[in-house]
Amino acid sequence: MNKLKQLWRIVTHPKELRLALSGLGMRLSGDGALGGLTDEETAGVVRWVKDSGASVFVEIGTLFGFTAKAVAQQTSAKVRAVDIYCWNPFGLTSEEHERFTRKVVDGCGVQLVKQDSLDYLKAADLENALVFLDGDHRYSAVKTELELLKAKGVRFIAGHDFGNPLFGVTQAVKEVLGEPDEIVGMCWYKRT
Repeated sequence: MNKLKQLWRIVTHPKELRLALSGLGMRLSGDGALGGLTDEETAGVVRWVKDSGASVFVEIGTLFGFTAKAVAQQTSAKVRAVDIYCWNPFGLTSEEHERFTRKVVDGCGVQLVKQDSLDYLKAADLENALVFLDGDHRYSAVKTELELLKAKGVRFIAGHDFGNPLFGVTQAVKEVLGEPDEIVGMCWYKRT
């Protein structure tokens, strides 16, 4: 409910948000119910960034930017949040979704990048980065991203929805990286 309260306070179009929320009904109960991470998972990601010594945190699939914002506020890492704003639990248009996310991260040093994940990962300098995958959760997409990160020599990789039977994350992670070094909730972390 804390995330819902934050969303409600900062939204730029309360009428559209109220309509979207009214359609979600009971699905809003519980931490992380808005498609984001739980507080425990967010704390795990922040700890991994600190413990890894990564100077850059790249979040692939930022949704509303709460994880990126937490990392920016609690670590010294440069934070980049990559998304194409094609999905959100409220049915906001791509433009509304992007505008809302910019409002969430405004003033905390997060660099928002509107770009396809593979295009970004191919071109980005990821030396001493922790890359957090939480965009496309299909097996083939996750496997392709992981293989690219491994080929580029990215040393710290993490992501969301490990163990979620609805997605192909678990299978892709195990095939490309082996067992994660640590799991917090549904977030996973691997030193390569």
